[in-house]
Amino acid sequence: MTKRDLILQRTVGVLYVIAGIGKFFPEIESVEERLDGAADGNDGVAVLGAFTEWLAEHPTGVTVFVAAAMAVSGVVLVLDRSLVVAALYGQLLMLVCLVVILVSSVPQILVLDAAFFAAAGYLLVRHRRRTPPPSATAPARAGTDNQS
Repeated sequence: MTKRDLILQRTVGVLYVIAGIGKFFPEIESVEERLDGAADGNDGVAVLGAFTEWLAEHPTGVTVFVAAAMAVSGVVLVLDRSLVVAALYGQLLMLVCLVVILVSSVPQILVLDAAFFAAAGYLLVRHRRRTPPPSATAPARAGTDNQS
């Protein structure tokens, strides 16, 4: 992984931390209003309609869950620890879920989340390239030779 990749990873991480913290400030983004809009936009849609209605009925829980997921995954990206790949997969899953739930009421979410999706995908590829595959011809351990 290059220094440029690490800068991108940490930048994305900082943005996720800021977005996670911002969920608690309705002046920045009102999760309750977003959920109400999603419930209205998905009204009558099989499965999704009932689910978004349930989410709209529990805005505090949704806010805490999403904020914690965003902030924690952002911190992992900033610190560059062993959970980076797991955090990136979690972010991709979260982005897909948020887009599916919110696109009917907030179509512009596609643009912003597409940028985060692309960054996470790129970083995943870069992390996979830096991890060497297990060798099929691993050297034998010392002392395990059974020859007489």
